[in-house]
Amino acid sequence: MARRTFFRKACRRRGQAAVETAIVLPLMVFLLLGIVQLTMMQQARLMVEYAAYNACRTGIVWNMNRDKMVNAALITLMPTFAATDTILGETDPELGRRPGILETWAKMKLATGATHYLSQILGNLGVNANIDFIDVRILNPTRDMFEGHEEIDFDDYHANNDGAGMDFTDHNRKVRDATRLTVRVRYLYWMRIPFANWIIHMAWMANEAGVQLTGPIDQPKAKIGFGPISMDVGGAARDGMILAEVEDSTRPFDEEDRGNLFRALWALHVGAHKYFIPLYATHTMRMQSNPYIKNLP
Repeated sequence: MARRTFFRKACRRRGQAAVETAIVLPLMVFLLLGIVQLTMMQQARLMVEYAAYNACRTGIVWNMNRDKMVNAALITLMPTFAATDTILGETDPELGRRPGILETWAKMKLATGATHYLSQILGNLGVNANIDFIDVRILNPTRDMFEGHEEIDFDDYHANNDGAGMDFTDHNRKVRDATRLTVRVRYLYWMRIPFANWIIHMAWMANEAGVQLTGPIDQPKAKIGFGPISMDVGGAARDGMILAEVEDSTRPFDEEDRGNLFRALWALHVGAHKYFIPLYATHTMRMQSNPYIKNLP
């Protein structure tokens, strides 16, 4: 009788352990995946800061040439996209193909060129959409600082008789402002860790649109209304609500064409299951070559 009772209690303990494992194990797996994805995002954010520095450093010696600055940012951001520890890559019998520097550069160059070309096409069609994979935007100097000249002579502040320089009446302020290059780099970072990328992207989208999410972590729903008169919607209704809310221009989003960029990222989320988040960084340096007005957008 005692032996039978012992085995019955042991079976109960095993059953309880199985239930606890079924509850805790998925949460632990998601926690680990989330930590890995957030760590990779933090590394990418630091690399975007470095990319802004390199882009600005290139711009000050290349007359604010945007293509040169984009290339500098691209090379800096290569480690966040794929492997760069070999030149030609290698094939592992267990892990498969591992890209090298040349392959990673070619893929990023193709993505940057294709998205920039698509942005230009949309612009010609009257759609203000900047969906460049890597975008370098010149914030300073602006066109009005050139005062009708084609370039600013960065090291000859008073030259104005030959037309090469500018006549600065307010010398101190105008010289400081016009010969200081400020660029902003935006990088559409691709999150690749399974499940964690979807959860993080959904939460970020809802936050940018000002939509509150409720319910299970794998099936979030959008809350409509307040208090006892609120209701939760999921699926296509939830997606439509997030897209509708982003039209409210009072929501914070660090982009001039925020609506179209948001819709493009959401389309990749829903249609292609690709999850991108824009990362930003800004840097300022003193010009070491003449800035040309033709290099401004």
